[in-house]
Amino acid sequence: MKKSLVAVSVVVALGAVWTGASWYTGKKLEDRLDSFIEKANTELEKSFPESGIAWQAKDFKRGIFSSDVRLILTIKKGVKNADIPPNEEIVFKSTIDHGPFPIANLKTFNLIPQMGSIHAELEKNDALKELFNITNEKSLLSLDAKVSYSRALSANINLIPVNHTETKENGEQRVLSFSGAKISADVNRDLSEFSFTVKSDELSFSDPAKKETISFKGIDFQGNSEKGKFDLYTGDHSYSIGEFSMNGIPNEPDLSLKGVKVTSNLGEDKDNLNIKITYSIDGLKIKDLEFGSGKLALGMEKLDGQSVREFVQAYNEATEAALTTDEASYDIVSLAILSNLHLLLNNNPQFSISPLSWKNSKGESSVDFKLSLQNIPEDKSTLQFMKPEEMIRTLVKDLSLHVNVPKAMLIESIAQSAMLDGGKDKAAEEAKATQQVQLMTQQGIKYKVLTDNNGIIGLNFDYANDKVKLNNKESNLHQFLLDNGFAGTYDDADANGEQNQHDEVKPPVTE
Repeated sequence: MKKSLVAVSVVVALGAVWTGASWYTGKKLEDRLDSFIEKANTELEKSFPESGIAWQAKDFKRGIFSSDVRLILTIKKGVKNADIPPNEEIVFKSTIDHGPFPIANLKTFNLIPQMGSIHAELEKNDALKELFNITNEKSLLSLDAKVSYSRALSANINLIPVNHTETKENGEQRVLSFSGAKISADVNRDLSEFSFTVKSDELSFSDPAKKETISFKGIDFQGNSEKGKFDLYTGDHSYSIGEFSMNGIPNEPDLSLKGVKVTSNLGEDKDNLNIKITYSIDGLKIKDLEFGSGKLALGMEKLDGQSVREFVQAYNEATEAALTTDEASYDIVSLAILSNLHLLLNNNPQFSISPLSWKNSKGESSVDFKLSLQNIPEDKSTLQFMKPEEMIRTLVKDLSLHVNVPKAMLIESIAQSAMLDGGKDKAAEEAKATQQVQLMTQQGIKYKVLTDNNGIIGLNFDYANDKVKLNNKESNLHQFLLDNGFAGTYDDADANGEQNQHDEVKPPVTE
């Protein structure tokens, strides 16, 4: 009897402690939620200053073991170019289970102490009326998140499958088919670190009667970011689509892109940012023709961190202004980019395209380009009065361009393009392409711009320390510009005693 009484007392005591802890955690969670929203709004203000996008928590109803709250995303100023009126609201109705052992976690036997567990779904309102019509009155997404005592947030978002048919007055139908998606995200307490994944099997739009279809398959996005010393996020991101296809679209050929992928890496050191972005396609098919695969890798190294920060801020402000104005948005953004482009040229940056490649059934071509700049003059207006030679000496530290294109690969590409344009006889188109490639190669060799070695068309150009090497010919910069019509006299060469060695050289005659 005494043992039973002790056991009951322990259970009651534990229950009282749990109840008290849950109530206290719920009270602290309300305060922490306000703090988290304030931090999120600060980041939104930095990134989208013109839009007035902001989060707020309303109708917080705290219980002992759980609380209810409405989380509202308000677009105060609207987005004119997206037909979003001012003060549009997207509401998430949310239930928060209090820690240290949220009930939602106990259902899955998760006994790790946490501050809270959140379940949220979209609430139907005028702004989302059309969306709920498409989803048959169901919330498009549901969110389940866990908040640790360190205030880190880990969330899983499920987007439900959607199959919606819209019938127009003339009887035409448009079908939206979406397999659903799973999204996961992890964010630390001050939003300085985050990671995410997005996966979906398929999204398609079609017109059954006309047999028109646009589809995306195998969607896979992921990334991780950390705010760096220049107040910019660094990290790795990857965006891939297994296949994009477009069939039956009027005035457009059937198209299939397989293995489309974009990856990016942004890193930093003491003073600089280093960026690498790679685009790749595993297969391109147009109509019934296989065009091959390709890759483009862009590199930007030794970018001055503070200068890039200023450029990004100017670009973001222009982009948001463009979204909230009646003026031509393209002009606003373009002006901002051109006006601030010089910031990316500060402190000797390096740029590269390595490689740009394309491969088909007959071979693979490649282009490698590298450019190292010298610090741009403080008085940038002086650049517009410089002649080509002075500008190159002022801005360029070194430059290289290497191109290799197999003739057979180029002939195949030209013949395939001709077939797309209405050609009927592949052999005849290949014969024409062969003549075009041969003529181009001969002209390039004549003017010593191209080489032809073992069926590979080449171009090799290097510049550094006032020396230019084009294929196998070396000269100083002034002589090279003179030979190619970019400099008018040998006055500069005379000053350096270099006239005599070029007496026999004549600029090429243009036919």
